[in-house]
This record gives sequence, C-alpha cells and structure tokens, in this order.
Amino acid sequence: MDLTIFGKIIREKRNALHLKQEDLSAKSGVAIKTIHSIEMGKGNPAIKTILRIFDTLELDFIVVSAKSL
Repeated sequence: MDLTIFGKIIREKRNALHLKQEDLSAKSGVAIKTIHSIEMGKGNPAIKTILRIFDTLELDFIVVSAKSL
C-alpha cells in the first residue's frame, strides 16, 4: 500500500468535511501527531488507528486500499 496516496485520501476527505486535524483527532480519538504523520505518508499506523480514522471520515477501507495499491 502506498502510504503517500493513502495519506492524501485521508487529508482530502478531512478537508472536504471542513475538519481540522484537531477536529479529526477529537472525533476519532487518534493523536494529532499520528494524523499528521499519516497524512504526510510517514510512519506505520496500526490497522486499529486507520479504522478509527476511516470510521470518523466515513471512508470505506476496501475502496481506499484498492486506490492506494
């Protein structure tokens, strides 16, 4: 999975919902630092973390995974 594309999809969806990273952090329970890292395509986030963000943004993990392959 290309983490750069993955992060870009998350950032675009967050922006489309007019959420700041702080808002996403508060709603998902994921640290702002982690969200920033994921959006920059860095790090190796746990699947649990990814699913919490996806749940909050109402993203489908299967669809996004296919786009980032």
